[in-house]
Amino acid sequence: MLRKNFIVLIFFVLVISFVASFTNSHAEDKGKVAIPNITTCAGQELQLNGYGTRKKLFIKLYVASLYVQEKQSDANQILKMMQASCMRLNIISSKITSEKLVKATREGFEKATRGNTDPIEAEIKTFLNWLGQPIKKGDVFEFAFIPHQMTHVTKNGKELGVIESKEFSTALFGIWLGNMPVDKKLKTGLMGIQHTIQ
Repeated sequence: MLRKNFIVLIFFVLVISFVASFTNSHAEDKGKVAIPNITTCAGQELQLNGYGTRKKLFIKLYVASLYVQEKQSDANQILKMMQASCMRLNIISSKITSEKLVKATREGFEKATRGNTDPIEAEIKTFLNWLGQPIKKGDVFEFAFIPHQMTHVTKNGKELGVIESKEFSTALFGIWLGNMPVDKKLKTGLMGIQHTIQ
């Protein structure tokens, strides 16, 4: 009888653990980053498309999560910028400085545009100036593309400004979703193909 009760108890423990694991699968990683399935960016309610962690030399730098109106598994469809979308970056490392982020983002624009940044150079400089403010672990950036309003840039919920250039928006999102993304594994996660933060 005791053996039977013990087996039943173990079964319920396993079930509860499974349910808890499933419920929290989009809630946090080791860095305690909340990743809701539904969020609001620049006044638009969007749903999670995918997420992942940006690493460099085995150091976890930030968690990126992509939110859209309609889920897509094709990055090119998102880069056409036909629907509202939002890229959220949760800084999870104290190793990131504003100087390093600005440098990495500049390199990302170069790759996303195949070296042709001239048409959006003014917009890039404005954007990098916003990123140049002091950064600390726990900061959250959001780059929300809203058709006809273009890209709203916020940090910790405070809007830094809006860049009204669809070409800029395509290049910005192309840093993570383009043919030469900053991190191929991260791109896969953002497209919802992989749903674990590693």
